[in-house]
Amino acid sequence: MQINAEIDSILKTIDSISSPYQKAKLLSGFSGKYNYQENTYPLISKIKLIGHNTSNKTIKAIAKYTVANFLLFNGKSDSAYIQIQKANSLISEKDDPILKSSILTTLGGYYKQKGNVTKAIATLLEAKHILDNVSPKQLSKDEAFKLKGKKLVLHNTLANFYNQMEDYSAAIKYYDLAFKSTQELGSQMYGAIVLSNKGDLLSNTGNYQEALEVLRQAKDLKLKSNAPKRSLAITEVTIGTAYRKLGMLNNALKSYNRAYNLFNEVNNTSGIANTLFERGKLYNQLGKYPLAKKDCEKAKKLALELGDLDFQKNACQCLFNAYKELDDYKNSLANYELFVAAKDSVFNEKNIKKITQLQMQYDFDKQQTAQKLKTQKTEQQRKLFLIFAVSGFIIIGLLSFFFIKNRNKNIQISKALNDKEILLKEIHHRVKNNLQVVSSLLSLQQMQTKDQAANQALEEGRNRVKAMALIHQNLYQDENLVGVNTKQYIERLVANLVNTYKTNNKKITVKTDIEPVKLDVDTITPLGLIINELISNALKYAFKESDSGTITISLKKEKDTLTVSVSDNGIGLPKNFSYQNSESLGYKLIHSFSQKLQAKLNVSSSNQGTKITLKINNFKTV
Repeated sequence: MQINAEIDSILKTIDSISSPYQKAKLLSGFSGKYNYQENTYPLISKIKLIGHNTSNKTIKAIAKYTVANFLLFNGKSDSAYIQIQKANSLISEKDDPILKSSILTTLGGYYKQKGNVTKAIATLLEAKHILDNVSPKQLSKDEAFKLKGKKLVLHNTLANFYNQMEDYSAAIKYYDLAFKSTQELGSQMYGAIVLSNKGDLLSNTGNYQEALEVLRQAKDLKLKSNAPKRSLAITEVTIGTAYRKLGMLNNALKSYNRAYNLFNEVNNTSGIANTLFERGKLYNQLGKYPLAKKDCEKAKKLALELGDLDFQKNACQCLFNAYKELDDYKNSLANYELFVAAKDSVFNEKNIKKITQLQMQYDFDKQQTAQKLKTQKTEQQRKLFLIFAVSGFIIIGLLSFFFIKNRNKNIQISKALNDKEILLKEIHHRVKNNLQVVSSLLSLQQMQTKDQAANQALEEGRNRVKAMALIHQNLYQDENLVGVNTKQYIERLVANLVNTYKTNNKKITVKTDIEPVKLDVDTITPLGLIINELISNALKYAFKESDSGTITISLKKEKDTLTVSVSDNGIGLPKNFSYQNSESLGYKLIHSFSQKLQAKLNVSSSNQGTKITLKINNFKTV
């Protein structure tokens, strides 16, 4: 192989150099040039030997830094950490600021690989601070050029880390600094990489017009610098998505086709799968459902081969929509169920990752605060020791004892609460998704049901299921996972019912006066189903003889009583109507759930309209 021949040539050149420092610098530089591939192991062995045979701390630090990068790039992060820590302890900022910054950058890469992005960012900011204090005037022309290169890599890496932390403004700031460095260096290739990263961020945050402009610029730079086909294809896919989101569908199709051809040329399975899904989604948008089905079936097969849950989720969602439009309800439902399952797994994975990251952020902040407190306490202790040494030691001992005791107790409580929160979120999320599956099953059954009465019964069943699903959706979105905000819940419920009962283009206005009381699950579940029935009845029957009308919903809490009312200005209920004796399933449910809540139910009706009021004393707020 060519790389092996090049490495043999480098080793011969190294042997002809007498200075151990120059040898170490060259070996480190060439190892980085070849991205620390396994083929570079002879270079790593050579620099290890040079570091071992010298007493010079700088040379030893260069050797251990290079070995650490090789181990990190080849998946041996724990061994890399040992080497980079040794390198870090050998050199100070005053000795060699650029080397010190490089060591810290690698240490940041280790923390990132371990999932601790917070600590990775803190370490990279420390590395940046060191580089910012280096004056280019103190350096040779070659060293000043390398300094700009170091800053470029550092800024782009920081931007990527902030992007992962969803601190998008900080990410944009560092992408712009990185791109400025590429212009100073005259590097089109690195400029294209930085702009691609920035374009992806803008696209993912919905800024499609700005993303499109940045990505076009990135593509031009990639073409000028003869970037690899895979890199060019990735940018084409993102450009296609920006076009699609902006409604420029023909341009989107051209971009997806170019990306697909490029990925095929380099046989990149992951890229092919992603492009097929995106193009399939576009075909759905264009109404070309057979083409969407074809692309997304291929994408689904590749996603299963790759074991990529995100790709599986996307492909199944695409197929669910395509099969539904093609009236193939069996395959539509099958793919919807697979989509929900994959979505659950992705959600759990991201949720756990986010919680882990937040825990790391908390630990890091606590460590920083503890360090600051420790520094302050040390100074106080020094003064106390000079005044009264014995008393100082006693106080320190007592403080340490209580600090450790309380700290351990707080950690145990925090862990238990976090575990409970994750479990509760997962339960409510899964219940909500399972109820959505039930709703979809009822919807599919509706499509195949010709009998009008049966169809209406299925519709009412769907609305009751949706009412319960909304409760669990609000619960897992609640910060404390203990209750449902009645104002948010009822407004969403109303919007869903108004959308369901389109009321034949009649002008029906729904007014709400809802106090934002937070109720527990045992109260909101029967109450939500009662309100669902009352609003449904009003929308279906109250305005049969008029083209317009008003429905008013009120919920108030006064001391120990919760008062709920639903009224309309429609035709009123039939004469001699009794909800206790009604054969309607809806009113049977209203009567049953009212008894469960121990509520006083009052029905007032005339030809001017109907008002149903519940006064509830048996309820729980949270």
